[in-house]
Amino acid sequence: MVMERNCGAGTDGNKLRALRHLLIQLLLQVLLRPGEFSNATSELVICCKKAFTSSDILNSSGEDELDGDALPELMDVLVDTLLSLLPQSSTPMRSAIEQVFKYFCSDVTNDGLLRMLRIIRKDLKPSRHRDEDNEDNDVEDDDDLLGIEEDEDVDEAETGETADSDEQTDDSEAVVGAEEASKEPDADEDEDSEDSDGGMDDEAMFRMDTYLAQIFKEKKNQAGSETAQSQLIIFKLRILSLLEIYLHENRGKSQVLTVYSNLARAFVNPNSTEGSEQLGQRIWGILQKKIFKEKKLLSVEAEQLSTLESLLEKNLKLASKPFKRKKSASTLSKKKLAALLNRQKMIVSLAQTSTYWILKIIDSGNFSDAEMQRVFDILQAAIVGYFDSKKSQIKSGFLKEIFRRNPRMGHHLCGFILEKCGSAKSDFRQVDALDMMIELLRSVVPLSSKDNSSRDASKKIMKSHLQSLSNLIEALVTRMPTKQARRAEVRKFCGKVFEIISALDLTKSFLKRLGTDAHTACESQLGEVFLKLKMLE
Repeated sequence: MVMERNCGAGTDGNKLRALRHLLIQLLLQVLLRPGEFSNATSELVICCKKAFTSSDILNSSGEDELDGDALPELMDVLVDTLLSLLPQSSTPMRSAIEQVFKYFCSDVTNDGLLRMLRIIRKDLKPSRHRDEDNEDNDVEDDDDLLGIEEDEDVDEAETGETADSDEQTDDSEAVVGAEEASKEPDADEDEDSEDSDGGMDDEAMFRMDTYLAQIFKEKKNQAGSETAQSQLIIFKLRILSLLEIYLHENRGKSQVLTVYSNLARAFVNPNSTEGSEQLGQRIWGILQKKIFKEKKLLSVEAEQLSTLESLLEKNLKLASKPFKRKKSASTLSKKKLAALLNRQKMIVSLAQTSTYWILKIIDSGNFSDAEMQRVFDILQAAIVGYFDSKKSQIKSGFLKEIFRRNPRMGHHLCGFILEKCGSAKSDFRQVDALDMMIELLRSVVPLSSKDNSSRDASKKIMKSHLQSLSNLIEALVTRMPTKQARRAEVRKFCGKVFEIISALDLTKSFLKRLGTDAHTACESQLGEVFLKLKMLE
């Protein structure tokens, strides 16, 4: 009580009261189950003394007060202690644990955070013969578990992939890469290279594996009890509650990127959530509500741009990844097949939402065009895949939304996209992209402004794209689709383009760029829409 009065009503007071409440819960458990909680209680008492040491309480001269190096060590012990209590904790104790975590989570180290995330990513049904040290890297291919597989006939040119190394990347890798972003600057090279262990040292790994093993050991010989797998699911759900608290208390910090990449990887990897729809939905909910919809954006620095670029590239690849159903999938029940297809849709949705979120963060950084060149190249590669590969699953609506949300991307890539659309190998993709092209042109040359300088700037931009536009329209009208609905899309697009051209007084320049055959085709296929444009010449 003396310690609590000394701490007052501020942050330290809240921390101490939360620890005291948890200690009370532990003491009650020690009375009921002697020995089971003794070690955790002792460690918590030590943490409490080290965190709130004072000469009045400990009868010391103050030499034991925490220095800068002691706090991280203390926080790692505290996180380990809280995690060790979670698997078998009662409802009141879980509430007390969450309160303690809430007041201390701003001091949680990167190692402590990664320790929690590693449990979320842990397979519910690991292979019997899997090497424990390589567990995180040897994730079974998601395609096999989904009952679908990647089309083996797709070559590198068709898929529009941008790097040879991507050929071996499975779905779970599409959201990996941010763990290293928030590591402390003075971390040594060995820690930086420990991808499979999330930067955990041997002692930390031993601690985590010890209390995970305890779950299996305690439940193994209990007849009629819950299985070890169900206990691990419960353990993961309880850690997710702590991560929700962490995200709320650390909004806008770089560690959010670490949480995102690990949760997304856990969601995409079916081994992490197998047999528990609740666990998958919980991860999905945290990603959507606590990360993507969070109003406070991450404050991105130049050194984090490469991490964001990597995540952007992999999410775009995941959104475009081609699938085909395996023969074995035909033996599945309708319910299971529907669940698998729904999961595939959710993975694509995650990749798309992640792309919007990552681009929003990048845009908030106010980087120069030179710094953004890699981002432009990644988007350009995705567009090449869309137009050139029949196997690409990227939707034009997805690309349209990217340009609607990020006009800067549209400005930079407009000329390239017009050329690709005009020379597209697939007539279907060419027409399918027209709605996206309208959105792109609207963002590049907005006509709503009454300001003369803005109008002149729009006119200059549009004039630079007139030749590409005329080539595109010529390609459309000379290869008019046979289906009525698609013919209507072509007419709609041409009408919108003609409106923009006439509004900017570029009719004469545009018509000069159309060849004789294109004129004839426009008159034949577009009729009155084109004749009205000619009358304005």
